[in-house]
Amino acid sequence: MLDFERVYMSIEGHNRMREADTKSGIIPVYKEQFLKRNNLIFSITQNLKGEKMKTKVIITILFLLACIQPANAYLVTIQIEAVVDSVTDDGPDDGYLDGLISPGDIITGWYIFESTTIDTNPSSQVGDYFHYSSPYGIFLTVGGFNFETNSSDVRFLMEMVNDSTSGGLHDNYALISYNNLSLSNGSSVDLIKWQLIDNSATALSSDALLTTAPDLDVWQSYLYGLRIEGERGGYGIDATVTSAVPEPLTILLLGLGCLLLKKRN
Repeated sequence: MLDFERVYMSIEGHNRMREADTKSGIIPVYKEQFLKRNNLIFSITQNLKGEKMKTKVIITILFLLACIQPANAYLVTIQIEAVVDSVTDDGPDDGYLDGLISPGDIITGWYIFESTTIDTNPSSQVGDYFHYSSPYGIFLTVGGFNFETNSSDVRFLMEMVNDSTSGGLHDNYALISYNNLSLSNGSSVDLIKWQLIDNSATALSSDALLTTAPDLDVWQSYLYGLRIEGERGGYGIDATVTSAVPEPLTILLLGLGCLLLKKRN
């Protein structure tokens, strides 16, 4: 039997998150699009009576939302959390970051990509999956600053490297946001990137786009790990990602879709 209370609490929790984020002013365009989806479910179901009726309505809504997407194509949202390892800042006075970010601070956020993006790299070992439109990109927050892809000028790359022999056999997973919004104090954000390596070369079996969250028990940070650069090298933030999980509502959608198919069979 479906645990409806858990489903309903998840939807209410996302609405409370929306209220808090609205007050802090950190909702970008692509986050707003995802929040609209659970707001639709909440508004339709909040006045319904009975657990069975609410359950049926939610399953129907989620199934229809899934059907709107092109066949085999869907948005992938990975939520991440990281710990700042080091900060360099050569800016004037308190620096480009106003002295607000320090080692040990927690970075939270997410990145979004499309599951059927075309590989533009002809190599059989390297897959380059560029995204050029909203809602794709990355959003991170730390120290009161938002580091995010410019939704009006997206250039966001997901890269998979399978069985590279450069420097020893290994796999690589990387994402890079080239065009980003400036910070609230006017400082530029020139680059946001996250790089992982698997020295056993078993994490990937091809250069196909990985559409699940990278398993951090298998992957390790490569070079700087998660890195944010700005003002053309004037400041840099290096961090280690400690958690990478799919967006809760994406899990809910897939789970309820499978439940519906199982029930039909």
